[in-house]
Amino acid sequence: MALGMARPQKHRRTGVYLFRRRVPRRLRAVVGKTEEVRSLGTKDPAVARARFAAVAAEVEERWTNLARGPAALTHEQVLALAGELYRDEVAAHQADPGDARAWAAAEFLDRHLAEIRRRAAGKPDGHRLATGWSLPETLARDHHGARVDALLARRGLQVTPEDRKRLVLATVDAMADAHAQLRRNAEGDYRPDPQAARFPPPRRLGPPLTIAALWTDYKEQKQPGPTTIKRWEPILRKLEAFAGIADVRDLTEDHLVLWRDHLLKTAADPRTGRPLQPKTVRDGYIAAASAVLAWACEQRKLTANPAEKIKVTVPARPQLRDKGFTEEEARTILSAALAPPGRLITPQHAAARRWVPWLCAYTGARVNEITQLRGRDVIEGAMVRIADGRVVEEPFFFIRITPEAGNVKTRRFREVPLHSHLVEQGFVDFVRRRGQGPLFYAPERQKTGTSGQNPTYVRVGQSLAQWVRGLGIDDPAVAPNHGWRHRFKTMGRRCGMDSAKLDAIQGHAQANEGGHYGGFPADALKPEIDKHPRYEVTAAVTTGRRRTQRVEGRAAKAADEK
Repeated sequence: MALGMARPQKHRRTGVYLFRRRVPRRLRAVVGKTEEVRSLGTKDPAVARARFAAVAAEVEERWTNLARGPAALTHEQVLALAGELYRDEVAAHQADPGDARAWAAAEFLDRHLAEIRRRAAGKPDGHRLATGWSLPETLARDHHGARVDALLARRGLQVTPEDRKRLVLATVDAMADAHAQLRRNAEGDYRPDPQAARFPPPRRLGPPLTIAALWTDYKEQKQPGPTTIKRWEPILRKLEAFAGIADVRDLTEDHLVLWRDHLLKTAADPRTGRPLQPKTVRDGYIAAASAVLAWACEQRKLTANPAEKIKVTVPARPQLRDKGFTEEEARTILSAALAPPGRLITPQHAAARRWVPWLCAYTGARVNEITQLRGRDVIEGAMVRIADGRVVEEPFFFIRITPEAGNVKTRRFREVPLHSHLVEQGFVDFVRRRGQGPLFYAPERQKTGTSGQNPTYVRVGQSLAQWVRGLGIDDPAVAPNHGWRHRFKTMGRRCGMDSAKLDAIQGHAQANEGGHYGGFPADALKPEIDKHPRYEVTAAVTTGRRRTQRVEGRAAKAADEK
């Protein structure tokens, strides 16, 4: 809700840590100040952080209540507030209660106020007609009204006069029980007070903050990509159902631990039906919950992220090979990409098989960054150089990978030069024939209602992955599309590409702060791309090895039967 400091601030003169937070402009009139400042009463930074969280929760609740305006209290809420006063009174004096006679006198007065009020109930009372309070009720108000008003102010609660009266009268009984407990403590009896259990736990006013509502706010403000929405939404629904809580502010670390253990021991992957792997639980389920809850903390909707410290042990697996394609695997895929397409696939799918593997091989881009390319994203540029004392412009082509065309993980555009081998193969000519629209899919074939979470260009990438597996590239240690990304990084290092420019080509974060200044224009990256050695391969006979084997097997069987 509020802006301001998110950590304790040390007082310059005393060294004591402070809670400081600016009051939202819209609440300054009702809060009565522009900044909330409280001493945390410690010079220890660890203690200050813990106290800061507690004060932040109290302040946020008070501001929320003030923003809501006058609220009607239920009977349960009245007793819960009275119970809060009971606990405050006992906690303030229990460690060193002093003279038992003082507490006995206080208890006697509270019991007496309650008794005379009960005796006067229903009898005519001119004081009530004049003020709305009977005389016994007025005595109770004079004795405990300030205590009640302090609680309401601390909680930011604005209540009706009638509800304030109900709370004052409930406080009389609560204080009688508190003073009786303190009397017993002063006499040496520290057994738990059975009366304490009669108070309901503290209740929040207003509607609950559900995980579903929090997720809706997250999507509206953070605007995650379609893939993230598709992956996280069912995870958060499962968390809400498992925890069984109505308000996400009641979600605890214990809930998350039980959920984690359930996922690891009994849950199954909805896609395969197999048990969930620890890495999936860590990087999928727990990571999704933690990201949304952390954002809620940033927005002051929550005071702590209960998923922050939830860990999942992922056994280290031996790495027996590189994650990138080997030379043989790369040649197999690129050779199959040059083969004549089958008669049963669409022109767009045939174009994807022909060009997407080659583009990934020479750019190191993510497969969906390539499958979403449009004709307008292939651009002609010019490199300027000095030759024989003259300025010479040499044309070259580059692709613009942009979130405008689809999902880009970094949400930033980048320009990647085309390797001259791609141009020689006729990629630019293919683009010109296709026009300005999508190169590898037909928008009109997009299924209704799937454009957001399952766009066609994503399905094109999935289809290419199946095709690559069908070529015999089935080692689970290498991803059928992402293997190009790892291989390009390896090849770039091998051929001496500048490391910063290599990262820029692939859209990886720069290694230092300086790398975030300025940009990497395409003409500056073209010499690095040209360092990549050419893939000299010949076209395969067919585009699918296993399918060909099955067809040949059926033909041989038919010949035998004849």
